[in-house]
Amino acid sequence: MCSCEGARGRFWRVFVTDRRACARPLPDQVALLAAQGLIDAVILREKDLDEAAYARLAAEVADACAAAGIAFAVHTHAAVARRLGARAVHLPLPQLRAQGRPEGFAAVLASVHSLEEAAEARALGADVLVASPVFAPSCKPGVAGRGPAFLRAIVEAAGAPVLALGGITDATEPLARACGAAGACRMADFARR
Repeated sequence: MCSCEGARGRFWRVFVTDRRACARPLPDQVALLAAQGLIDAVILREKDLDEAAYARLAAEVADACAAAGIAFAVHTHAAVARRLGARAVHLPLPQLRAQGRPEGFAAVLASVHSLEEAAEARALGADVLVASPVFAPSCKPGVAGRGPAFLRAIVEAAGAPVLALGGITDATEPLARACGAAGACRMADFARR
């Protein structure tokens, strides 16, 4: 994803999943979004599932991504990613900090919320940063976005591709592009289509 796929200059559109908000079963939602040309990749987030349930869903979503020819990343569960042969894993910074960079992945993505976290994630081996929240996320009422200046600062300092997350819609995505982001992640917006 991003750095590992040889897509320099490409703007990635990433569906960060929330199966409970989907209008249809998650693998079907992925297939629909991919068929419409709306997504280039999926990060299977689903933080409420235990590892066994996550692994079952991950296998289904990985198959949907493969069938659609789009990238797939596992969130948090590096062991599941290895079993599935996933090339990318997305880790919260505290997990990356505690466990270090997991071996065997073409891309390790890390969530960051400040310039300091971005520098730390890079030092710990993250290849791609997911900066959030850029705009007010619809899934977290009352949480303010940090704005385009925050995203621009992360992009300029990162030395790595940065994906924007938080409040990304058709209206806000051009702002993320203008800030130099390598892509944008959407949760609720893609789940509800």
